[in-house]
Amino acid sequence: MSLEQPPPSQRASDNDRERAAAVLQEAHTDGRLDFQELDERLTQVYSAKTQLELRDATADLVPVRDTAKPAEVMIRATHSAQKREGAWQVPERVAAELVHSSARLDFTDATVHWREVTVTANLTHSSITMIVPVGWSVTLDDVELHGGSASNKTAPAGPNGVHLIVKGAARYSSMTVRHPRKRRWWWPWYRK
Repeated sequence: MSLEQPPPSQRASDNDRERAAAVLQEAHTDGRLDFQELDERLTQVYSAKTQLELRDATADLVPVRDTAKPAEVMIRATHSAQKREGAWQVPERVAAELVHSSARLDFTDATVHWREVTVTANLTHSSITMIVPVGWSVTLDDVELHGGSASNKTAPAGPNGVHLIVKGAARYSSMTVRHPRKRRWWWPWYRK
């Protein structure tokens, strides 16, 4: 019996560490962490090398629901393209209604305060691509296909990451969930 090595984790940036530290500080302010636990976890966060190590330090600290934050965002597009990328605030539910359009939801640098995020996409002659960090788990089982496709190109994940649930309908459309693409170096002066 051979054990497969898990896929290599994405490296954590200084901004990633600061976001994780902010989650810990909020938990301490709310009384969910005492000072000793805060100190231990901050040490863990600032010494983390990968995204998975950061998620392990904050996995049990789902922030208290803020009623000022919207629980759902609706994306509507007709004959156009929509993007959500960078440091955007991810609500618990995202709904997308696309007609002859495309949408790209990049969760890589987003702020996610939920253990589960649900994307309900109803597509007609459209496409939606969801880019998730390594460590997220994905469920694509509740999608109706009418001449369309739904594909999960992510690696299996552990129990501590965010769980993305994708549902809806794809009418002559495509739904894709994948990890960020690896950057490749290109040397213009190098030729074989």
